[in-house]
Amino acid sequence: MSFIDKLFKKSFRSSVTHQTSKPRNPLAEQEDVLSENYIPDQYLPLWELQKQRQLLEVKITGASRVYQSMILAIDIERGLLWLDDLFPQQHILDAGDEITLRHHRNGEQLVVRAHIVAMGSTYNASGFAINLPEFVYYMPRRSSPRYIIGHQSPLSVKIRTLGQEPSYGTLQDISTGGLRLIVAGNMLPYLRHGALLPMCEVDISDELQIRCRARICAFRIGRSPYRHTQISVEFIDMEEETRTALARFLRESQLGCDKLSRPQSTSTQAA
Repeated sequence: MSFIDKLFKKSFRSSVTHQTSKPRNPLAEQEDVLSENYIPDQYLPLWELQKQRQLLEVKITGASRVYQSMILAIDIERGLLWLDDLFPQQHILDAGDEITLRHHRNGEQLVVRAHIVAMGSTYNASGFAINLPEFVYYMPRRSSPRYIIGHQSPLSVKIRTLGQEPSYGTLQDISTGGLRLIVAGNMLPYLRHGALLPMCEVDISDELQIRCRARICAFRIGRSPYRHTQISVEFIDMEEETRTALARFLRESQLGCDKLSRPQSTSTQAA
């Protein structure tokens, strides 16, 4: 605990008390000027986010709700990243919890997954600290290609939101990471970004059936050719054997199988 005490006394207290003005760079504790020269190249994306006071998306592992925060300081010396209190306010976060940070930019995303080292509330301060990753970079939002389903062979998808009866929709496109479907009618009252779907089922073929949980990534209302809800989901706990079989099926489909169309330029964009 002495390490953490020293850490908060030396770095965090000064940076948090000035968070309404410009955030301070922990590497410049003995200087009053923030300089990009103090930040190693692998952390420049974080430095830009701190300098611009950009909001980050924060998800707590095991929880479905999405929060927001900002970077207060980058402590290279101690290998820590200081973040502001989550918004909206919550009371479940604690040292040892794992969180995932995301920031979207021009079709790319920066993702940081780390454990919380200490809570500022323990030291009469706001915010919390996580371990700095070894490197940080932006990458395409979709790491695997998504294939559009041919209209001549529609496939049915069965999903269930928490506390509701199962709903059936038509598969629109799919990748090894997730799928997009349309469900007749308006399902917006039952959907929430990041919410868990305890059921996601689709029979791709007699030999390939997907049975897993999923997480809602995006949704919107469509009005043509009829009123419907488009829902994009991410597979959560798909068995590796099933994922491999799906990848093989999609690869074979790309080569000419008549069950799936070839990839289109719009299919690689986030739904």
